Amino acid sequence: MRVWERDDVASAWPVPGVADDKYSRGVVGVIAGSEAYPGAAALVVSGAVRAGAGMVRYVGPTRAQDLVLVHRPEAVVHHPVDAAERLPRAQAWVVGAGVADYPEQDAAIGAVIAESAPMVVDAGALETVARARAAGARAIGAERVLLTPHAGELVRTLGALRHDVTSADVERDRVGHARLLAETARATVLLKGALTLVVSPGGGAIELPLAPAWLATAGAGDVLAGIAGALLAAGLPADAAGANAAWVHARAAERASAGGPVAALEVATAVPGVIAELLAG
Repeated sequence: MRVWERDDVASAWPVPGVADDKYSRGVVGVIAGSEAYPGAAALVVSGAVRAGAGMVRYVGPTRAQDLVLVHRPEAVVHHPVDAAERLPRAQAWVVGAGVADYPEQDAAIGAVIAESAPMVVDAGALETVARARAAGARAIGAERVLLTPHAGELVRTLGALRHDVTSADVERDRVGHARLLAETARATVLLKGALTLVVSPGGGAIELPLAPAWLATAGAGDVLAGIAGALLAAGLPADAAGANAAWVHARAAERASAGGPVAALEVATAVPGVIAELLAG
């Protein structure tokens, strides 16, 4: 088990050069949020923007589009029907956070899967993507797909892949069950928790330093997914994107909370300061 430290993050974090533009820095596509959960869209987009994405394209229903633009007016919004017919240009996608019973959005996620695009997969898309990858012969490599379940989602996703496990099983062997999902779905797995793990199929496991307990708050995982999407779009492999995102996410929570409660959007707001200190150090 390798512990991911500050120097690992600093050495791998993408820094733009004078010749870069918004496209070369990485365009992130986001399919998240819904009419029922529009906040997830704003949190994922905010995480990606604050982590340094050159551009973010959001695909979702009108209510979520409006909230995204209130918080991140630099985002470009697209209707799911248009995206399902022709995906907008993006180097990586973040899909699944807060999606809920919206067929047009499901079709757009299906287009991302069909295109074998690099992606970060969370919450509502985990089972769909895992099943598709387990069955697909032409799927993009595991180093470009990052699944980000918490323990309960890991149990449900493994169940969708015909592995009958319980939460107690996962608690007894978090690495083993994360690896089971990684190998079955042919993807890198970031298992969220106070001690976050990143596991690749057939490869080693990465353990992140302990995150502050205040980070166990609604929407925090959406911000994490956005940060990881920005790193994947910048060209990092899924294991490094996940480990770097989790490290910065936890340190941003520490900075934003100052030892007390913290809200997810405050974590996203603190990300640029953490990155600036990291690179200066």
